Amino acid sequence: MRILALVWPDLRAPEADATPFEPMLDALDDLSPGVEAVDVGVALVDVTGLEALLGPERRVAARAVMLARGVAPLAVRCGIGDNRWLASLAARLARPDRAGAPAALRILAREELRDLPLALLPADRATRDRLALFGLTAMGQLADLPRAAVGSQFGAIGERLQQLARGLDPRPLTPRRRPERLTATRTFETPLESVGAIALVLRAVTAELCETLANRGLAPGRAILAVRLEDAPDLRVELGFPEPAREPDWIARLLIGRLEALARTRLTEDEPRITGMTLTLDRLTDPRGRQLPAFEPQAGKWEELRWSLERLAARFGEGRLWRAELTRPTAARDEERARLVDIGP
Repeated sequence: MRILALVWPDLRAPEADATPFEPMLDALDDLSPGVEAVDVGVALVDVTGLEALLGPERRVAARAVMLARGVAPLAVRCGIGDNRWLASLAARLARPDRAGAPAALRILAREELRDLPLALLPADRATRDRLALFGLTAMGQLADLPRAAVGSQFGAIGERLQQLARGLDPRPLTPRRRPERLTATRTFETPLESVGAIALVLRAVTAELCETLANRGLAPGRAILAVRLEDAPDLRVELGFPEPAREPDWIARLLIGRLEALARTRLTEDEPRITGMTLTLDRLTDPRGRQLPAFEPQAGKWEELRWSLERLAARFGEGRLWRAELTRPTAARDEERARLVDIGP
């Protein structure tokens, strides 16, 4: 087996926007059906046999980079090896050929591990210190020891690390199941003047997608609306449902409400014009198969309540829904014991 590992450092940052990651994985599906999302910004791809179709492995990696950059032009480190450990380590060690290069590639063979430092192994600090006490600094030194001796000194963890030092990793690739979603895009040749102006179009598109899903016996669990603006960053809002929803008018109303709230915080007084929009419905399920949790009778209650409150707010307007918050339970006067707080979206 040959595995390609891809690591996008920009997506690994704590404050990074991980929105492009799923579409990038979808794009990699066009290269191979074996794509595993290890973590945000880290993917493994089964590229076994692709040399016969695409040429040398360097060209296979270049094809993967091109597909991912078609979604988001992010820098990536690539590694290729016989298993997931070698591929991941190769990506970790990959360095670009020149400063500012969009991609770096390293192909790592098992025999190359011998001279690499043990610090590259996924060991905890205590295990690293014990290995150092025995004078072990290179992977080749750990790989050459008898397995029984390593097991007696370091236990199962030591045996596992020795396997990795020898370039062995029996863990299989676990391909992700490509999430099913329904998407519709509209482009406005004459840009619209305000966020509220897309309401009619959004209602029509939502109804169209919901009807398509209803004919298949499905309903969405989430709606994502992306609005493209003229000379301004896109606006994106997400609406999750506590249960599969088949009410396109309410979905559109709530999306518009969230979009307008986001626009008030993000945009200046001179609101940019709208050039297009994309609506995505995903987390598709059959609502008839929905079951209540057996051991968590309160699970999802708050989400259901919030969904109902958002619908009420969309109907009656903002500033109409309040909750009482107990602040001074020992106050002498009743009106001083609590205060009203806007529930909000």
